[in-house]
Amino acid sequence: MSFYTSAGEVQAVGGVSFDVKKGEILGIVGESGSGKSATMLSIMGLQGSNGKIKSGEIIFEDQDIKTLDIKKIRGKKISMIFQDPMTSLNPVLSIGYQLQESLRKHKWHGDIKARAIEMLEKVGIVPAEKRIKQYSHEFSGGQRQRIMIAMAMINNPDLLIADEPTTALDVTVQAQILKLMKDLQRGSNMSVILITHDLGVIAGAADRILVMYGGKIMEQGTRREIFYSTAHPYTKGLLKSVPNPDEPKKRLIPIEGQPPDLLNPPKGCPYVARCPQAMKVCLEHAPEVSKLSESHFYSCWKKDE
Repeated sequence: MSFYTSAGEVQAVGGVSFDVKKGEILGIVGESGSGKSATMLSIMGLQGSNGKIKSGEIIFEDQDIKTLDIKKIRGKKISMIFQDPMTSLNPVLSIGYQLQESLRKHKWHGDIKARAIEMLEKVGIVPAEKRIKQYSHEFSGGQRQRIMIAMAMINNPDLLIADEPTTALDVTVQAQILKLMKDLQRGSNMSVILITHDLGVIAGAADRILVMYGGKIMEQGTRREIFYSTAHPYTKGLLKSVPNPDEPKKRLIPIEGQPPDLLNPPKGCPYVARCPQAMKVCLEHAPEVSKLSESHFYSCWKKDE
């Protein structure tokens, strides 16, 4: 997928392929600009007028989403929690109106007000009958994020995309929101794609993990494989730069350099300029995908011995 700007074509995502199983939480991690959100916006049909999916398929329920009316799917079968609840909620409409809007659009069978109250109670906003009449400025940041979760799940979607849902929250509220999402997901057997740059969030929530960089997947595997059988130099670099509470005196090692310029993406591996193990072939050719197990893959010319 590319974005067309005044400076030229930004090749945001390329060659990305993955699946999400029923009832699974799939984590996608990577630095800002790695293509995580762009990939999810393309699934939702929200890439904007300057964004274009140049090739490939997005298969949902055995059909390519690009051939369907996305407005009938978005908010009903696939929902998304956006990064900043401060800007995602309309300040001039009551919370109740905004919750019921999706139910009206998708013709919910039943009492829409009762459903809105039920979802507020499920996410811990009480007394729901009173608070449903209030406006976004009357809620804290954590409460707004809970409302966004209620709004995304109100139509019982099959797939929930959560884009950095805890970034703007403090650590305590962050843990509460993640627990709430996991509890609701287990209760409905819903699939979840969790986007974050925080490996701590991924470690506590995801069943399987994709590591993205420069618009491509560097490594994918189960949570245990990514954290304990790490294969790609970029994944190893991310792990070295994250504090470990079990080793408080351990020195953190940052990844030197900057992500690639996707206006002029590198010919070979996108990580080549920052990789301590880079070879000549990495400059000229995109790396092959190596298979370590049925679930563990990585894209790198350097093979583990």
